[in-house]
Amino acid sequence: MLIINTTYHASAAVYDSFVEWLCCEYIPEAKRDGTLKWPRLARVLDGSKGEDGYSYALQFYVDSVNAFNTWYTRTGIGLHKEMNRRFGRDVVGFSTWMEEIDTE
Repeated sequence: MLIINTTYHASAAVYDSFVEWLCCEYIPEAKRDGTLKWPRLARVLDGSKGEDGYSYALQFYVDSVNAFNTWYTRTGIGLHKEMNRRFGRDVVGFSTWMEEIDTE
């Protein structure tokens, strides 16, 4: 099982509406077909007071890179375009692939 972690930075002007959009629209649509599983959203605690906005980490589990690529072609591109349409340069992000390690 792989984890796709996307870290976003949302400007102070949009961070409330961005989080609402993630929770109410992006996450439900992203997991609709079952490819992306068990979403987790967290605010990154970096010591800033939020004058410039906040950073958020959104994680999903996925079976494989190929499964993600198929999802991205079918669903992700549209969600990315919608995010850009709504928030423009007020939201930026980058993704990191991780592999879960069993510690038991």
